[in-house]
Amino acid sequence: MVPNDHSALASELDAAHSRARASYRAKDLGGFMTLFAPGLRYKQPDGRTIGWDQLAHDVSAQFMTVDDAETSYVRQSLEVDTEGATEVLEQTASLTTRRFWFFKRTLHLSRRGRYRWIRTTEGWKIGEVEVLNEIVRSGAA
Repeated sequence: MVPNDHSALASELDAAHSRARASYRAKDLGGFMTLFAPGLRYKQPDGRTIGWDQLAHDVSAQFMTVDDAETSYVRQSLEVDTEGATEVLEQTASLTTRRFWFFKRTLHLSRRGRYRWIRTTEGWKIGEVEVLNEIVRSGAA
């Protein structure tokens, strides 16, 4: 990859995001987690940093209650260096959850995050995430 070829890299990252979005909607934990490198460092909005195993556990727990998920993002920046790439994304999502088969609610999420990508033999993977800010609103479905 030529370091200045941002459009080709952006297309590759877009494809990775698309696969992750489809895996999440299908509740395919294995498929979703392939986006992340084994040595993942994920800094949450509260400042706590978790790794790959904890993220997999958290996402698995989400799959137990999420009925439907719609998500999109806007890339605010993409920087490439010799060791990988860093993108800043503004993500919006709506998650509909169900409890006890009858009670539904929708969570609306707005998140801005910094994602550090590394190239591996399996392709681009996220090695580090820093959630810069996050707003979650709740409403009835």
